Amino acid sequence: MKTTLARALLFTVAATAPAWSANQVLLRNLDPADGQPQFLAADRQGDLFVVYLTAAGSARVAKLDGGGSLLAATDVASITSPTAAATDAPGNLILAGQGTSGQGLVMKLNNSLSATLFSTTLPGGIHGIALDGAGNIYLTGVTTSDSFPVTPGAYQSKAPAKTPLATAAYAFLTEISADGSKVLYSTYFGDDATVCIGGSACVGAFGVTTGTAIALDGSGGVVIAGNTTADALPTTPGALATACACSYRVPAGFLAKFQPGGAQQLEWSTFLNGGPPANLGGISVQVNSLVLDAGGDAIVGGSGPAGLPTTAGALQPSIISVPGTADSGGFVIELNRTGTAVNWGTYYGGSPFSSVRALGLDAQGRVLFTGVTVDPQVAPFPTQAGFRATYVARLASDGSTLVDLYGAPYGVTGQALAITAAGTFASIGSADTLWLETANAGPSLLAIANSASNAYANAITGTELVTLYGIGIGPQTALDGQVQNGVFTSSLGGYQVLFDAIPAPLLYAGSGQINAVVPRAVGGSTHIQVVTPGGTVNGPTVTVSEDPVPGIFQNYQTGLAAALNQDGSVNSTSNPAKAGSIVTVYATGGGANYWQDGAIVPIGIYDADTTVWAGGHLSYEVQFAGDAPGIVAGVMQINFRIPDLLPSEDTSCLGIGCALSFNLAIGGVASPPSGIAVTP
Repeated sequence: MKTTLARALLFTVAATAPAWSANQVLLRNLDPADGQPQFLAADRQGDLFVVYLTAAGSARVAKLDGGGSLLAATDVASITSPTAAATDAPGNLILAGQGTSGQGLVMKLNNSLSATLFSTTLPGGIHGIALDGAGNIYLTGVTTSDSFPVTPGAYQSKAPAKTPLATAAYAFLTEISADGSKVLYSTYFGDDATVCIGGSACVGAFGVTTGTAIALDGSGGVVIAGNTTADALPTTPGALATACACSYRVPAGFLAKFQPGGAQQLEWSTFLNGGPPANLGGISVQVNSLVLDAGGDAIVGGSGPAGLPTTAGALQPSIISVPGTADSGGFVIELNRTGTAVNWGTYYGGSPFSSVRALGLDAQGRVLFTGVTVDPQVAPFPTQAGFRATYVARLASDGSTLVDLYGAPYGVTGQALAITAAGTFASIGSADTLWLETANAGPSLLAIANSASNAYANAITGTELVTLYGIGIGPQTALDGQVQNGVFTSSLGGYQVLFDAIPAPLLYAGSGQINAVVPRAVGGSTHIQVVTPGGTVNGPTVTVSEDPVPGIFQNYQTGLAAALNQDGSVNSTSNPAKAGSIVTVYATGGGANYWQDGAIVPIGIYDADTTVWAGGHLSYEVQFAGDAPGIVAGVMQINFRIPDLLPSEDTSCLGIGCALSFNLAIGGVASPPSGIAVTP
């Protein structure tokens, strides 16, 4: 009974990725030692620049060729936090961030990253960079400084108001020469006033306006976009929204177009609102990205509440409510070139975790965007309640339909996006991963995850169960693993997974997902390939860890661990385990065992080097930890006793019941946390 239920929990596929994509996307791993990837820029020669935040608190830049191979790298110690990046026509990198002095810093590195061409500071935070044909650099961000370098005759020269208690904050638009030697144009853009409800809490309340994105059109016009709590931010007659649905703590979005050299410097300005005017408990509009199409229409992406100006006939005109979360989601909205109306607008996903983080236009003028969602109706990836997925999507130019959709576990993409010289996309994720779209049709291997925790596998270990996600990587009609002579075969329907040319036992193969067992013979690093009847997909090279990389198998229906209660029934909020009873959980990534690759384990062999703990302070009584009998080698079974007195710091109780959080430690290496439903 226990074995049958366990197998069902371990090998049932939660969902299959949608099978649409025009071009093949290649997965490459970045070097985790470089830090956390933050920004991505492409030059006209077909190369990429990845900007990292290092563990030491500085910037690092790596230059990659079009295939993801490292060409050059440099540390930028003068920047403690990178905030934006772009390239000029010769391929030099313009990098912005917070300098060691606490001011905003912008610098230009040559194309080979061997020299700094200039470096200059601004008294504020820089969040967006754009360049014109002459190489002049346009910046936007936020400042509280009364000595910001405003040029004579600028649109707004008034500095932010200050009191001993607080200061207002303004956005800015600053143009500097290509060599960094001169400020050509610079203006504040903001207002001091804000709406505040709260009595004494409003003493010193000022408006805050932040420019987060910037883009140039062919006429020399500059559009900045961002967020504001300043309800009197300047707007223009006939604009889309001249009143701000914002408050002191709840910003709305804004867009403003300037002609820095024109007699009328501010061409138009509008708020981007969600719903009615918000009080202190409202949901913010967050504008993350901006791009202008060939006609000068402005496309913005971000996140916000219900009530944003979406349109009928768009991909998702209204919020999709996700149970247990506030009604908000990611969005992509196109305004006309005069800022007076919305051409089209769509949400993408639901819940506060859903956000469009970066935008771009491909060679055909279609909108590419990347971000995060928890909504299983739009996430091209198996999801569970509260589980985040990342994606890159291509939207038709009228916002009505998705043309392509690529998805993966959280962190694989969704951090930044760049359009390459060929008009294809590149995208990075916080898990030190890189996606490269090719101009060729074919299957795409998009992610490799621990099959239990679903965490992206930057490192794997022998006998670990891994899941490969992609498009067209397996047969259209899914196949369960086949056992011959007590061992899972390494081929299903003509599809194989190779680790350094070693075929892996396959547990499941479908067009969007393959479950495999890492061969025990791999070591050091291993090149992963997927063999299909139509050709071989070259995947990334992955580090092979000598230590365990444990993960706890999850039950997608419950959002908890795939656990069995003492009576052999499946643990759930409606069937919790009793305090003092024994529960069974399953894991993988524990390292070598006694059986050949893909073998069904006949008997469990105890491994004493496993603990179950919570919060790092309490170890639970482990009765058995070792190979799971009746299941493929590489799956561990752990039986442990729940404490008679549930630890309050590790037990959360909501209306649906109580859950006990726990981790496994195998060989001293901890797994990601999980939970089981419990009752006192």
